[in-house]
Amino acid sequence: MQVVMLSDHGGDQLDQSIRRLHAVETDVADWNQAYQDAWQELQGSRRAKPWWRRALGISTVAEQEATVRVQFARYGIAEADHERQQAEARAHQQAAGVDGEQALVHGLAGLDDSWVMLRGYRNRRGETDHVLVGPAGVWAVEVKRRRIRLHVSGYQWWYEKLSARGQVVETGWAVDGSGRTWGEQVTQVATDLGAWLARNHHPVPIRTAVMIMHEQAAIGCCEHPAVNTIGTRPEHLLWAIERSGTLLTPATCQQIVDLIRRDHRFHNQRRV
Repeated sequence: MQVVMLSDHGGDQLDQSIRRLHAVETDVADWNQAYQDAWQELQGSRRAKPWWRRALGISTVAEQEATVRVQFARYGIAEADHERQQAEARAHQQAAGVDGEQALVHGLAGLDDSWVMLRGYRNRRGETDHVLVGPAGVWAVEVKRRRIRLHVSGYQWWYEKLSARGQVVETGWAVDGSGRTWGEQVTQVATDLGAWLARNHHPVPIRTAVMIMHEQAAIGCCEHPAVNTIGTRPEHLLWAIERSGTLLTPATCQQIVDLIRRDHRFHNQRRV
């Protein structure tokens, strides 16, 4: 299988999140140092206070100002640490997504060079992780790496997050940042791609897949998913490809690949 990197949106996001995490970690360290300095200043102002003020519990102006700085630094530490936790979680999730995409690439390595995987394809409806073009058709594939049990009922997608022991620890909607289900996300991109190819004399069906690439991922109830396949292993996608019933010539495949690259360049430049 030939792999063409159109864009590395996931990798770019991860790099940005790592830079943000490093910046926030520096903020946490700076606030901790500010707290230590303010605390030392507070202790010094208390030691310098006249005995009668200590006996009567009366603070000095210097002590009051140092107390304010201690409280302000303590608040700064809490805020910076909260941001650090968020940045760390975001970077961890994005790293898992990159790992999931790469796992699928490795899992499909058995496809011969008549197949082309275009990674990070974008059009006006968004971006999807992979587009596969080969003798058995064209597939748009969205990849997630989550330890979840996914449930689908038409246009309702939700998941149960699993612990390492397989226990449910959380539930949530399986949607992207704009509220689209993972199925809608890839379907909308695929529909727009199909229209583009049809306008350029290649009216081929664009099949869709959502792959949950985690060793402990599972599919729960799955009714009317509105995508062609949902799987947790590369073999699930390979089986679906074998059953697709489409037959494209090498020349047609190359023309489709060229059109996809052209479409991606256009929309990627508009995004910039």
